[in-house]
Amino acid sequence: MVLTWLLSNGWTQSLVFKDVADNQLLNFIHDHGGTGEKYYVETMGSGVCLFDYDNDGDLDAYFLQGASLPGWDKEIILENKLYRNDGKKWMDVTDEAGVGDKNYGIGCACADYDNDGDTDLYVTNYGPDVFYHNDGDGTFTDVTLDVGIDNPHWASSAAFFDSDNDGWLDLYVTNYVEFSTENNPWCGEPVQGERAYCDPDYFEGVEDKFYHNDGQGNFSDWSVRSGINKARGKGLGVVPGDIDNDGDMDIYIANDKVMNLLFINDGLGHFTEKALFTGVGFNENGRAEAGMGVDFGDVNRDGWLDLFVTNFSGETNTLYLNEKNGFLIDATFRTGLGYPSIHLLGFGTKFVDLDLDGWLDIFVVNGHVIDNIKLFNRDYQHAQQKQIFINQGNETFLDQTKNIGGDLLEPTVGRGAAFGDIDNDGDIDIAISNNNGKANLLLNEGKPKGHWIGFKLEGKTCNREAIGSKLKITTDSGVQVAWVNPAASYLSSNDLRVLFGLGPDEMVTSLEVQWPGFGKDLFENLTCNSYYRIVQGGSLSIITY
Repeated sequence: MVLTWLLSNGWTQSLVFKDVADNQLLNFIHDHGGTGEKYYVETMGSGVCLFDYDNDGDLDAYFLQGASLPGWDKEIILENKLYRNDGKKWMDVTDEAGVGDKNYGIGCACADYDNDGDTDLYVTNYGPDVFYHNDGDGTFTDVTLDVGIDNPHWASSAAFFDSDNDGWLDLYVTNYVEFSTENNPWCGEPVQGERAYCDPDYFEGVEDKFYHNDGQGNFSDWSVRSGINKARGKGLGVVPGDIDNDGDMDIYIANDKVMNLLFINDGLGHFTEKALFTGVGFNENGRAEAGMGVDFGDVNRDGWLDLFVTNFSGETNTLYLNEKNGFLIDATFRTGLGYPSIHLLGFGTKFVDLDLDGWLDIFVVNGHVIDNIKLFNRDYQHAQQKQIFINQGNETFLDQTKNIGGDLLEPTVGRGAAFGDIDNDGDIDIAISNNNGKANLLLNEGKPKGHWIGFKLEGKTCNREAIGSKLKITTDSGVQVAWVNPAASYLSSNDLRVLFGLGPDEMVTSLEVQWPGFGKDLFENLTCNSYYRIVQGGSLSIITY
């Protein structure tokens, strides 16, 4: 079944998502390494990254794997996996690329930290993180210690962004909680003797890390100097974004059952935590929620970033609308996003224009953290369906998951989700990592579709991948804005390219690119249904895939 509706200009739009992982030999299976002892780390991972590691024009996929925990005795090797996208087939190139880390993998972030034209890879672990330098020949080198990275904690999500607009990407790493397999508390129902994974309240939070790039291939721990160490949470999701429209990237962290954090950037890489005073630390009832996935996006096309956070079952996912005055308001229920999310547990998520009508929709990956949740609450399921909320263009959303149907309804224990145009056809597809299960590769195969336009930026005086650049397009239907930012969702990294849905519009009459800290470029009269390469300084060309 597909979702079809008639727009005012008479053309129709259909949405179909098909899981092609098996058909395309994307055969990743996550194993959390558990043995029934309910080690807390088992249930929180893992993530996936979409990035073009070999610069051949299509997105490849890196999946994080678990590791054996005490008592685990399977005769298989658990390691992270890199799959090369060869059109309609995927090939496991982990060994030849040298990225098969066997630590307990959690998440990843991808960006060109040294501005050499190749995308590098940061891996967060339960244990020491790993930083891989892309050597440009299909291989990577572990440079973790060489570049000054030392994070031994249980890390979760990570994000690259240029905090001071000096042309070099810095790195923010969220750390979760203090947990060890040697001290694994018993949680559950003592009377019935049913054990369950513990609540995060049982564990202390850990300070996040902020690493500053010195432009010479090294990072310095600026956690204290930047001010981010003054607030300790239980970080799971992280997303940079210019929430106050002042030209620099701020940072939002989704925390688990404690106040979320918003670090406002002064433009020099120094941050002040203002979640409480901007309205995004708690929900509208003044409660801390169990935040997992997170994203920024302009959902009402007013030119300001709004915020979405996925939360625990029994809570709603939360949408904060930017009031453009230094404050955001919880608009979850009045926008129609409240009730459909109460009985589900959200993880990976993104603002994304799935139907290409020019308005950002919301995709959510769900899955409970307690594998035997039915013993404790019959209303909840461990494996859960995905969700799609379609933006109606009037600050309301409709849950259209059941109407779209198909592989969206297949229950999985969803965790990380990475978003990008995997088949280069002008719409967004999704790679999903499921806890202790097979990965999904959901291709957006709906036809016919609205018009679209996509951009891949290259910086010269700013960072090479132009992360943090702001794009503003004007069409007959109005203005849209977006930022280059691969960091969002949960434990994952997304397509660097920026893709706009245009609906019935066939022409972008103007495009303004505001490079991070280094001026603007203007373009006029761009035709639709093409990707464009833009080089800082005014160069524009069509990309042929």
